[in-house]
Amino acid sequence: MSKLPNILMTFYQSFNTGDTSQLDHILATDWVNHPNDPGQSAYIAGFKAGILDFRSAFDHFELKIIQSIQEDNNVAVHLQMSGTQIKPFAGIEPHNKPVIFYGFDRHVLNENQTQILEIGRAHVWTPVTRD
Repeated sequence: MSKLPNILMTFYQSFNTGDTSQLDHILATDWVNHPNDPGQSAYIAGFKAGILDFRSAFDHFELKIIQSIQEDNNVAVHLQMSGTQIKPFAGIEPHNKPVIFYGFDRHVLNENQTQILEIGRAHVWTPVTRD
């Protein structure tokens, strides 16, 4: 597994902490979230709101990095998100049970790896319920 660049550690920490303030510094001004989060715009403000939506819909929300692979300024990240769904999210009604989601993100970083230029995301939104 590649070591995740610091800029991406900051990116993913915002999911676990709810502090999205650093995203304005690390995302390119023309950065677009592909695809956008349910009910949100594809731009930085919508992405930040989507993180807060996640955190309010899932109690004890946690994002873990399973694996990352880097080639030059391209980074692929396999991730796991978990929590107890307590509010509707992405058209899925809550069952107040712990769930797990999986996803893959592909990031393109600038040359000195201080800014994220683009992202492509594929997430399995159907929750895997843990009994």
